Amino acid sequence: MLVSAASQSQWTSGQFPDLRGPTVSQCAAVLPRNRQHMYICDPDRILNNSQAMSLNRQLRDLAVGTPCHCQRRSQCTTGISGTGTEGFHGFVVSVAIVQNLQMQVHSPSEAQLTERAESFCRALEGRWALGDCGNSVIVFVWEHYKKMIIWPARLAEKYVTVEERKNILSKVNELIQADQWYLALSQVIAELLRELNGEEQGKVDTGTLSLLVAVGLAVLLTLLITCCVCAFRCCGNLRREHRPRPIRRAVERVDSLRETVLKGRSQLRRLKILAFAFGVI
Repeated sequence: MLVSAASQSQWTSGQFPDLRGPTVSQCAAVLPRNRQHMYICDPDRILNNSQAMSLNRQLRDLAVGTPCHCQRRSQCTTGISGTGTEGFHGFVVSVAIVQNLQMQVHSPSEAQLTERAESFCRALEGRWALGDCGNSVIVFVWEHYKKMIIWPARLAEKYVTVEERKNILSKVNELIQADQWYLALSQVIAELLRELNGEEQGKVDTGTLSLLVAVGLAVLLTLLITCCVCAFRCCGNLRREHRPRPIRRAVERVDSLRETVLKGRSQLRRLKILAFAFGVI
C-alpha cells in the first residue's frame, strides 16, 4: 500500500486537501481525467488505488443518479456548456479519510471524538462547497479511532435523517471495527443512494411550528368565546323556569350583582344631591 508524506500526521480542516482546489492531487495517487469528478480524498492512503477509484465511480454514479431538488437547474450543473465538461448532478456525496485528527485531549471520550469529527466535517462542508443548495453529504472516516460520520447538508438532511444515519452506520459497524473500510464505504454509498432517491422526510421548522400553534390557539379561543356568547344569549332568552338549574343560579347571581351595583350608584347619587343642597360641595 502506498503511503503519502502526510501519513501519520494529525490533520486539521485547514490543512486537509481541497477536492475542488489545486491540492486535490494529494487526495489520491491516481485521479480521474476530469478532476471535477473526484469525490474521495484519502491523503494518508488508507485505501489502495483500485479501491479508491472504485468508490469514486460509485460516488460519481450517485451524483448523476439522484434528482436535483435545488430551485434552479444551474445549481446542479458543473463545467462549461459546449466544452464537453458540462455535467448535471443531484446530490453530491464525498468521502474524506484521515488516519488521525489534531486534538487537544490525549484520551478523548466518545462524545469528544464525535464533537471533533463533526466540527471537522462542518469545516470541510464550507471549504469544499460541493452542493449549491445544501445538497451535499460528507462521509468521514477516522481510521485511528475506527469512527465514521455521515454529515448531510441542510437539504440532504431531509432525505437522510438522524435515525437513518444511525441505521446505516449500525449495518457497517462490524466492517468498521475490522478495518474493512472499502467494504464499509461501498455499502454506505449504496445505502445513501437508496435514501437520496426516496421521499423527503416531512419536517417543519421551529418558526413555522410556532406560527401554526399560535394560529391554532387563536382559532380555538375565538370558537370558545363565540360558543359562550351564544350560550348566554340562548339561556337569556329562555323563561326562568325553563333554564337549567346551574344556568339559572349563574343568571341570578349576575342579576343580584347588577342590582347591588345599581343600588350603590343610586345611593351615591342621592348623597351627592344632599351634599350639594347643604353646601358641602
